[in-house]
Amino acid sequence: MIGVIAAVAVLRSVALTTAFDRFLWEVRFQTIQRPVTGDLVVVDIDAKSLNELGVWPLPRRLYAELTDHLAEAGVRDIVFDIDFSSASNPEDDALFADAIERAGNVSLAMFQQPASAEQNAGEVVNQPIDELLKGAWPVVVMVPMETDSRIWRNLYGYEINGNSEISAAALLGEHTGKASGSFGLDYSISLDGLDRVSLVDVLKGTAAPGLFLDKKVIVGASAQELRDLFPVPVYDVLPGSVIQALGVETLLQNRAIEIRGEGIAVFLAVFVFFVLLLTKVEGWALKISILSLCAIMFEIAAIAIQKSAPILLPTASAHLILFLAAASIVLRELGFHKFLSHIANVRRRNSERMLGLVFDDSFDAIVVLQSDGRVSAASQMARKLFQSESLVGKAARTVLPLELVEEALSVLASSGSRQPVTKVLDMRLDDGRRRFIEYVVTRSEHTIAKTKKLSDVETEAVACLTCRDVTEEKESAERLAYLARFDPSTGLFNRNGFEEEVAATLNLARGTDEDVCLVQFAIANFDQIVASLGFSYGDQLRETVAMRLKSHLSARATWGAMTADVFAGVFRCEPDQDLALIEALQEVIGDDYKIEGARISVQLKFGYIVSSRDIAPEHLMKKSGNALAKVRRDNRSPVLRFLPEMDVALQRRRQLETELFKAIARDELHMVYQPLTNLSDGSIFGVEALLRWDHRELGPISPVEFVPIAEENGYIVELGAWALNRGMKEALTWSNHLRLSINVSAVQFSRGNLVATVGEALQRTGFPSERLDLEITESLFIDETLDLKFAMEEMRAFGCNFSLDDFGTGYSSLGYLPKYPFSKIKLDKTFVRESIANKQDVSVIEAVLHMAKGHGMSVIVEGIETAEQAEKLREMGCKFGQGYYFGRPMSSAQLQSLLLKAA
Repeated sequence: MIGVIAAVAVLRSVALTTAFDRFLWEVRFQTIQRPVTGDLVVVDIDAKSLNELGVWPLPRRLYAELTDHLAEAGVRDIVFDIDFSSASNPEDDALFADAIERAGNVSLAMFQQPASAEQNAGEVVNQPIDELLKGAWPVVVMVPMETDSRIWRNLYGYEINGNSEISAAALLGEHTGKASGSFGLDYSISLDGLDRVSLVDVLKGTAAPGLFLDKKVIVGASAQELRDLFPVPVYDVLPGSVIQALGVETLLQNRAIEIRGEGIAVFLAVFVFFVLLLTKVEGWALKISILSLCAIMFEIAAIAIQKSAPILLPTASAHLILFLAAASIVLRELGFHKFLSHIANVRRRNSERMLGLVFDDSFDAIVVLQSDGRVSAASQMARKLFQSESLVGKAARTVLPLELVEEALSVLASSGSRQPVTKVLDMRLDDGRRRFIEYVVTRSEHTIAKTKKLSDVETEAVACLTCRDVTEEKESAERLAYLARFDPSTGLFNRNGFEEEVAATLNLARGTDEDVCLVQFAIANFDQIVASLGFSYGDQLRETVAMRLKSHLSARATWGAMTADVFAGVFRCEPDQDLALIEALQEVIGDDYKIEGARISVQLKFGYIVSSRDIAPEHLMKKSGNALAKVRRDNRSPVLRFLPEMDVALQRRRQLETELFKAIARDELHMVYQPLTNLSDGSIFGVEALLRWDHRELGPISPVEFVPIAEENGYIVELGAWALNRGMKEALTWSNHLRLSINVSAVQFSRGNLVATVGEALQRTGFPSERLDLEITESLFIDETLDLKFAMEEMRAFGCNFSLDDFGTGYSSLGYLPKYPFSKIKLDKTFVRESIANKQDVSVIEAVLHMAKGHGMSVIVEGIETAEQAEKLREMGCKFGQGYYFGRPMSSAQLQSLLLKAA
């Protein structure tokens, strides 16, 4: 017994019992749940407040506003757990001081801390500035940290500068004793029920009505980035303001925790041990059960005491006495050598049990075969794999695949060391399904005692067969190999597989007089089909196209699916016989499709190349793809054969695309202006602004060439913005206040924010918005995904006007005219012949004039090149015109000269 007590004393000296006690206390706190009083609210400066207010430290005008809100809500007391020891700015400090004076119940934080990280550096006191203390009370917000670096206690008060200052917890907890010393925090109080509200919600007035009425309020930081967080029992980490709130709740509920009763617990533990030593209770197991029951009773009593009174009972020393008593009883009853033997036997049994579990529960199927060909052991997975519940003791040939048995017996027969080799068995099941078994056989030997004599032993060889069902892995590998070469939805070759087939076709054509033709065709309206009917119809359409290719044309060519809407085929052909298959392809694939009751018509585009055998497969595919890309841009013909000169055009296109990105930075762009004229007197009332590109090396480049490139790569958004700004800027330099018409592209609507671009240009240049006309082509109305009307209405609100450009050449639907805010129609030049003698042209022009008049729009006729045309149009009632007769596109300076001359 003396040894047990001495051992406990040693453990206490190294603070082991203290750590154990704190662990037990934390468990008891978690076991006992005590509600909060409901008299306290914490206002959190949390991450939400920082994000919405966007500044830290917060301006003190916000604290003033918060104080006024809380005072109006009827709070009883307000404590700010925030450092106000330095001045901010005079105005904000004055506002906060006035708010504190108006409230009359505000307390501000003060604390003492080391002056620096160096030892013996002294301490400094942080207290609110004098201006704020005129109407507020200082309260201490320090909390002591224990040796385990956690907060277990709070302060009643603290002596600072010779004065005893009350703590925030003592003030709000209505403590009436001395402002010194500390008290234990009751962590059994459930802080989940504590009312907490975000500071920004109080400032916005969105906090729950009546939340603050007659309540005490603590304002403090809880955002992680503000680092006012402390490690605590039960909750791991808490903000300083919540720790203060817990202190307030502890005092309000008279739960200031005290640590008492350790001596009584130790005495009882020693007494129980002493009684067991004196009594004649037989059996060490019974004595240990009594000691264990005592330990449980200690904890039950400790919890009951803590629940009824604010007392923490230290029981660690008592538990250690009981544990050491149990150990001494075991050693005394069993003897030391018996004890060691017992431990060894337990370990051996545990090891055998563990190895048995590992063997039986292994993910692999394991079968052990003896030299006589019988199964001596089999894991659970083996029984499942070979579909037999009783493998052990049976002949392996009757329950295992023959190949596995022969391999195992051959390994057993080999006497030397043999390196295990992993093999795969392809096994057919009774239902016809295939199963792939990966297996390896290893040889081992174990010793068997023949008699009781230690020397009378022999060794026996066994074969360990480790198997694994790799059917899923094998099938997945085959599936991946298939997907590497084939398109899963159509069953055709994908791009990688098709390239291999192209290479094979080129190899077969070598040494013959045949050429190789590679054709790519696209379903040009595939996106529209998917948009109108859905993705499932698009998938079924691709499957049906593939079925037609396989059933009608697979014997003549090899087919592949390149993308969702592009297919390709390669075949050998005689010279000048390439179009035969393409015509058959048009006939087979071009027929209408009927899918789930919907009749679908496809628009096909074909690009192909016929080449000799001496060409790389990737070049053959690239050239046919170039032909397809060109024919998709050109609506005149559905079929295009690649010709060598296309390479030159393609290279120029790529060069222009690269150079176009540098055009603005190099100042290679400029604007030209074509006059818009009154036909009655020939006066200029406006101009159409046109973009021009003069490349430093390639010279002038037509907009017909570079604008489509810019629309395809999206750079038209930047070019359009540049044109808007430059056009408005130059228009402000002219002597006459002319209207400015600028074309806008569909891409500017779809990819850019045209509304913002126009608004910024108007604001930046100061150009009058009522003089700006934005010209929109009919092609914009084909794309129904654009919310064109909404964007036009927004720009109309700026004061801009809209003209419908190239009327009569595009969508040609009159239904959209009343729906959109157009003020002008620009009739395309195709209706203005040399003499306008064609009755059809005259009828169209008159109809457009009549329609425009009915909708309150004006008409500008484009392409006027002679005086006769201008006169004829004027007689027909047309007021405005544009064309070379009045002036070709000219620079800003040339236009200014023209205006001055006309004046």
